[in-house]
Amino acid sequence: MVEPAIEPVVRRVEVAAGVELHIEDLRPAAARPNGPHAPNGPNSPPTVLVHGIAGTTADWARVAPDLATARRVIAYDQRGHGASDRADRRSSYTFDLLLADLVTLLDALGLTAVDLVGHSMGGVVALRCALEHPDRVRSLVLVDTAAAPAAATGPVARRVVAALLEGAATVAHAVHAAREPVPAADSAPAAGVWAADRLAADSLAADRPAAGRADGLAIVDDTAHAVEAGGSVADRQLAGFDQLDPDALVAFGRELGEYPSMVDRLGEIGCPTTVIVGEHDATLRASAATLARAIPAGRLAVIVGADHSPHASRPLAWLAAVDGHFGRLAAPRPPGGPEPVPDQV
Repeated sequence: MVEPAIEPVVRRVEVAAGVELHIEDLRPAAARPNGPHAPNGPNSPPTVLVHGIAGTTADWARVAPDLATARRVIAYDQRGHGASDRADRRSSYTFDLLLADLVTLLDALGLTAVDLVGHSMGGVVALRCALEHPDRVRSLVLVDTAAAPAAATGPVARRVVAALLEGAATVAHAVHAAREPVPAADSAPAAGVWAADRLAADSLAADRPAAGRADGLAIVDDTAHAVEAGGSVADRQLAGFDQLDPDALVAFGRELGEYPSMVDRLGEIGCPTTVIVGEHDATLRASAATLARAIPAGRLAVIVGADHSPHASRPLAWLAAVDGHFGRLAAPRPPGGPEPVPDQV
């Protein structure tokens, strides 16, 4: 018997004056009011999904329904993105406010602690939440993100990135105004979106992870059952331009290159953490290794054949890595015991 599709409950939550966030709440049939019980226990926290720059709840479309077969899943559009409201000025697009939005959302939904999943810019927000509000995060999944800004060093490089971001914002304005066709993914504006999301790419660590197996590293490969995503990361991001506030793109893109490093604080994270990175997201491989090594209960999973968005390009392998994460929560290790090195998945 085929299980019926899980339809999200859609709602809006006000997080600031004039700013409401679009939320999609997916619950397993057994966890709904007319169901017999919550499948992973009445006290199990939901999983909250936080997308990256130029993303929306649609970024999780290939994985959220599967996650929701066993647990409550909440995805939301960050301010200036998707169906959420835009802020009234560019200065209202900061990482501080994204973190405040997340905490306000948790409060509004009556959630004390959650399993938090963040991708790219959303990973930075999730990481900050775990550091600044540790009581709100039971566990953490960080997807293709970094604990430190990276990238554009020197005045010339910074001017190039700024120009790309402004170009992307110009196209977004045009799409909003005239609904003109979105330019090709290899155009300069598309490169601007890509550059913005990749500003978190380079790690402060000088070394690169060795190919193959390493301590605390699982290589995840679903080649035999690969589900190809439609288009590149840039294509997927450009498709959401008509819902993206151009000011949000510019402001968050610049902040990705300037936010304070959290590398020295990673040892403070006490919750179980899985760091996921796409095999072909080469610059973020080092950042992912840094995160997994420095977080006491950290573990690294590399998704073979995946790009910057493995949940879209290799959803089955991504889900396997996340299932392993939740499996760790269900089988706690003895107090003071070593973190096990995972088998290959």
